[in-house]
Amino acid sequence: MTHGRKRDRRPVRLVALVAALVMAVSGYAAGVTFLDAAEDDVRPRADTRLMSTGAGRADAAGGRSPQVSADGRHLVFLSRSDLPAATPLHPRAGGDRWRVHGRDLTTGAVTLLSDPRTDASDPRISADGRVVTYRYGTPPSKGRAPARSAAGTIVVDRAVSGEAGLDRPGNVLATDLAEAPGPVPASFPELCERDCGPRLSHDGATVVYPSVLSPVSPALLVTAAAGSGTPGSVTGDLIDVNVLAARPDGFGPDDEPFIVTVGTGTAVPGGGDLTGEPRLQGQGSGAFRVGTKKCDRSGTCRTTLTFDPARCAEGSLVWDRLDTRGPTSAGRSSVGLLARCAGQEPAPDCPPGPEAGLLADLPLRRGELRSGPVSGRLLDVGPVVPGRPLLVMVSARGLTGRVSYGAQDCAAVRLVEPDAKLRERAREAGAADPAPVGAGRVLDGSDAGTLYFLVDPDARPDGYVPADPASAARTYAARVVLTPAPGAEASGDGFSVTLRAVRQVVEMRRDVKAGAGFVPGPATLVSVVEGKGTSGARVVDGVRPALSGDGRTVAFTAYGLDPSVPRAGAVVAARFTDDGRHLGSTTVSGRAAAGTTADSAAVSFDGRTIAFVRRPEPPAPGEAAQVLVTDERGKDTRTMSTSGSGAPGNADSTGPALSPDGRVVGFASTATNLEGDTPDSGPQLYVRAVGSPESIVRLAGPGEGEDGDPSAVAFDAGGAVAAFTTTEPLADEDANGRADVYAHAVAGRLAVGPATLDFGTFTRESATRTAIPVRIANTGPGPVTVHSVTSAAPFVHRGSCVGRTIRAGEVCTAYVSFTPRVLGRQAGTLEVKARTALDNTVLTSGVDLVAVVGEPAPSGGDGKGAGDTGGSGEQTGVPPSARSGTAVLSVSPTVARPGRVVRIQGSGFTPGDRVTLTWGTAGPVQQADVTPEGTLTAYVPVAGQANAGPGSVTASNDRGELLAYTGLLVAPRPR
Repeated sequence: MTHGRKRDRRPVRLVALVAALVMAVSGYAAGVTFLDAAEDDVRPRADTRLMSTGAGRADAAGGRSPQVSADGRHLVFLSRSDLPAATPLHPRAGGDRWRVHGRDLTTGAVTLLSDPRTDASDPRISADGRVVTYRYGTPPSKGRAPARSAAGTIVVDRAVSGEAGLDRPGNVLATDLAEAPGPVPASFPELCERDCGPRLSHDGATVVYPSVLSPVSPALLVTAAAGSGTPGSVTGDLIDVNVLAARPDGFGPDDEPFIVTVGTGTAVPGGGDLTGEPRLQGQGSGAFRVGTKKCDRSGTCRTTLTFDPARCAEGSLVWDRLDTRGPTSAGRSSVGLLARCAGQEPAPDCPPGPEAGLLADLPLRRGELRSGPVSGRLLDVGPVVPGRPLLVMVSARGLTGRVSYGAQDCAAVRLVEPDAKLRERAREAGAADPAPVGAGRVLDGSDAGTLYFLVDPDARPDGYVPADPASAARTYAARVVLTPAPGAEASGDGFSVTLRAVRQVVEMRRDVKAGAGFVPGPATLVSVVEGKGTSGARVVDGVRPALSGDGRTVAFTAYGLDPSVPRAGAVVAARFTDDGRHLGSTTVSGRAAAGTTADSAAVSFDGRTIAFVRRPEPPAPGEAAQVLVTDERGKDTRTMSTSGSGAPGNADSTGPALSPDGRVVGFASTATNLEGDTPDSGPQLYVRAVGSPESIVRLAGPGEGEDGDPSAVAFDAGGAVAAFTTTEPLADEDANGRADVYAHAVAGRLAVGPATLDFGTFTRESATRTAIPVRIANTGPGPVTVHSVTSAAPFVHRGSCVGRTIRAGEVCTAYVSFTPRVLGRQAGTLEVKARTALDNTVLTSGVDLVAVVGEPAPSGGDGKGAGDTGGSGEQTGVPPSARSGTAVLSVSPTVARPGRVVRIQGSGFTPGDRVTLTWGTAGPVQQADVTPEGTLTAYVPVAGQANAGPGSVTASNDRGELLAYTGLLVAPRPR
């Protein structure tokens, strides 16, 4: 496809107009008009429609993250503007929060679907527009732990009664999945880092979303008390027995056992006992013993925990974990247990940490000490993802005494001494004195340096944990002990360090009560890899999910498939039954390996086509991220981010999106070699047919800004309409200079062939009408809907292509026939027309038609008349494909009645091929195998609906190419 308009070099007018795009999509309102433009002037595109406006308004309001329903009638998008809109759930409110709006593309009606008091992101819409999902809450700032219940996934049913009208007052219901029960232990949806929104099946009954397995459920409340004393909330998921016993100097081996009462309850209203039976991780250690849980009518449960100081004879610090497990997300907690013994410093049993230079580029988090009635003075690092190490710095200001250090697990948390490069980063981050403090250092309470903790909990990616997938999610603890030193009395007994090792996973929920709003069933953990293509069953870190339209395939980015390269990403396709039973998983992006990573999956409706990005990791000069597609087995993988000649993009391509039928792919790219009209710089949005490299088309440039859409574009069912965000002003009403949402008609390219039909030469007296097939093909990227096929007498066409939508890569066959009438050369044209969805743009293509009618040869003479065939005695009015030297068909008898069977014989075919024989334009169809001699024989019934007169049988190969043709006469039906 070529661009005929000149490009405006102004920054906000980088518009390359796509030539007329061909298709028709049901459901769009008639009468929508757009301004035309001269070829030499940059004007808004007539095939693109501005979406991010209010009801009854034309001016652009700014927006992003569009999604279009599969039926092409509804669209959702995000905008910070308070658009004029219907409000069935929430009243309109000011402010600049991102909010979800729905737009009816038929009526133009706009509806506010999200609560404007909190940010929304990642909207998705069902095939009929009835169900919308989105994520609420602002992701936490880097290096700062979020508040609990700060984010979640909302499912909006816009027609609870099941009636056709959407967004009617009292008929809309929003469900927060963060409050829904499920068997997955402890979900923290607010901890997801990027691409955190939900994905929705086409029927709106299945939702998948990234989540986090944590050792501590946000709905589980844990308290502790000395015996029957007043309970206090557990801070930092640590119970410090010395704090509860008021023994800062520690226990002695001769002290009496000390009893702690641990209380567990749920914050879920009416939840009752959800915590399961508590147990100790170190069952045989003997330092702690756990009693039987007892619950009251309110659902609060209590368990006695006993510490035996006799273990103090073995060391200075005694550790264990108290785990509780239950059947819902409100029922898990991993609480660290710590007891300190008198008169002993922790033994320096941790091996040396990594070299200081290896720490310099790690993320740096600032920590603050706080105190709690159960945990004492504490540094709570918060959630940490295994395999993603970081450094936490704590000021030593106010601390006195000699520093010693002990850890429950040295691999998870240790005291380290970084180099000058990292110390400079610490100074920039606010450290008054970034000099490192190590074990043995004596502190005097001044700004005497900074303690640096390397945090890297064990991910155990190769663990076999199908019974308890959260067993790799734990609470870890360490202890900084301060003891008196010459010239420096100890300021207390030190402080503890706690952190939670969390796992990023993918969850699935299904609607369990159709027709009554979305009633979420229990959550299912998706990122459990098992079955074909894997070894054993294990939980892997799962992020960035994509869901097939039928709800049976979830593709996600997995880490930890190979323990030797835990951060190498791979795209895994997990398959489920309609009731959610896991059938198995396959790695479709190839084996995870060092130096590369794969992510950003997109899935077709049936799950048989999967797009993803493969990129070098770490980035390497001369190597670019590419968009690829593959099948559900990871076979037949092809690169999509290529030029028309097949050359890979020379810069990164990202954000793949697939049309539900899997025929059209969209992506963003900074490559400059994909299309001839590519702007000089900046990312651009492209679409192309999966099976046609030359069909690539540029849509627009998304521009720079805060748009974090995971997919470059969104498609309706057949890839006919693409919704996207761009800063280019593609409509006259768009003058705000910001990103806005547009809907664009993605059309295909007509390829009508052959270019010329030469019917040959006929005698004047011939009454035989000859029909030759014409292929109306579409090379993509979008679909083509044929509006009309016309020809002038004496040429007549017949077929069923008019009104048919031809998808990318498909072919429709029409037939053109000629009957001799007058002498001389006859010429004409077969014209094919189609229209676009949004503004009825017409695309025309044609075929030249030629035939000659001459006088018959003199009878009995040796001369050759115009109707002779060069001495063969055969008529030349046959298609070229049936002439000497090519495949030939013959029929017997040559006159047949409807319903009777004729014998078809052929020669000149490719040995071993399978040939399709078709009666007329619509069948019946019969397949025949070609013999080693290149011949075939088949019996084809004459179509019962055939009219009397000339008929035809065609032979074609499996690619739809015409191989041969023969005609016969159909006798009238007997009366």
